[in-house]
Formats: sequence, structure tokens, C-alpha cells
Amino acid sequence: MEKPRAVVESVKNSEFAEGTKGALSAVSAPVAKTLVSYREALKLQIEAFWRRNYLVVVGAVGLAACLLLWKVMFGIASLFVSLSEGMAKYGFLALAAAMVTFSGMVLKARYTINPDAVYRIAMRKLNTSADVLKALGAPLSGTDIRAYVMTGGGLRINNLKPRVSSKRCFLIFPIQGSEKRGLVSIETKKKQGQASSLFYDFKLLAVDIAGHEGRIYVAGDEAEYKIGGGLIAELRDPIVKAMAAQNEFEAQDDKEEKEMEEAPALKASES
Repeated sequence: MEKPRAVVESVKNSEFAEGTKGALSAVSAPVAKTLVSYREALKLQIEAFWRRNYLVVVGAVGLAACLLLWKVMFGIASLFVSLSEGMAKYGFLALAAAMVTFSGMVLKARYTINPDAVYRIAMRKLNTSADVLKALGAPLSGTDIRAYVMTGGGLRINNLKPRVSSKRCFLIFPIQGSEKRGLVSIETKKKQGQASSLFYDFKLLAVDIAGHEGRIYVAGDEAEYKIGGGLIAELRDPIVKAMAAQNEFEAQDDKEEKEMEEAPALKASES
């Protein structure tokens, strides 16, 4: 009779453990959900505060760094050289301000994208692409008509740790060869921590050519072209309209020049 009693007790213990576990999970689930909600709200509040006040924050950090650097340099220099009061106040302050400004410029170069630099690099790549040169005819030349969109680059909170999101540039511009014209589509990303303009990661570099079957891809593919819900395709319309209106603008300029040339003759005939 001992074995059945032991079995019954073990069954009761297991049922009690399962009931306790279920009760604890029922209580902890809402608590965990609330904590996750508060954490997400805190993340959104920090990101919103940064977007509204990042200039003030950057200015305050720069001013604090300038004053701290000024005090440190003056303290170190005073140990070895006897300095006048004017030099101590203004000389080292100007030096600290220059150092902080230069550091800010370096940081900006690391995390921003220059569309003009992207355009120049893309033109070099296109002028060295055999497929593009064969289709358009060498040499290739660009125009001043460009459209671009910047994305990313802001503060992003991941697991309550601040991170700077990667900045991307979507650029589109017309290109002229000796035989045909085309439309260049670019998606580029700045490699993190690289200050030089040479360190752009071209996710997409494609050329659409009138009368040419298919799109020529120097970098990327069709999937990359459709990224972001077809953002590159949305930039095509203003560029195409600007190209189509160029002839109309030139005709209007010629008409205005002709009217200006004829104006003195009309005044002379009236007098």
C-alpha cells in the first residue's frame, strides 16, 4: 500500500507546482507587458527630444568641451611657463574653441553624405564602365539637374543604448553620352566611422537608356532598385519633367532676348 500512496503524493505535488507556475505566469505577464510598454515609450520620448533639441544639446556639449579643454591646457601650461593673464584668458580659449570646432567638422564628415561627392564618384565609376560606355558612347557628361533624398542619420535607441542610424542618399540625374542619353539612379550609404568621401558604399548604381532594353546595373540589382517602396522611381518624375521643360525654357529665353534687342529700335521709331 506504500507505493500507491507515494504515487498519489507525487501527483499532488506536480499539480501544485503546475498551479503555482500558472498563477505566477498569469501575474507576471501583465507586469512584463507594462515594462515593455514603458520601455518603448521611453525610447520614443528620447528620440523625439533629440530631434527637437539636438542643436541645443550639441551646442551645450561643444561649449562644455571647450571650457574643459581650456582649463586643462591652461593648467598644464602653467606648470612649465609663467603666462600673462591676457594670454591665459584669450589665447588658450581661442585655441580650445578652434580644436572643438575642428573636431565637430570631423564628426560631421564621418556621419553625413555630400551629394556632390556622390555625384563625382558616380561619374568616375560610369566613365570606367565598359557596358555604360558602349551603350551611351564615350565620353560621358552630367548636368546640373539632380534630385536627391536623404534618409537616416538620426539618433536611434536600441535596448536603451544610443546609436546613430546609417545615413543613405538616393540620387538621380540625367547623363549624356556621344550617342545617347540616360538617367542614372543611385543609392549610397556612408560607411560608419569613415571621414573620407571615398568610403561611400554604393548599394545601387544603375542607368536607364532610351531605346535600350533593360537597365544597366553597375552596382546592385532589381531588388535594390525597388527598396524603400520604389523611392528611386518616385524621383524620376521631377527629373523627367525638368528635362522635358528645358527646351521650353530655352525658347522662352530666346524670345526675351529677341524682345530686348528689338526694344531700342521700337523706341527710336516711335520718337
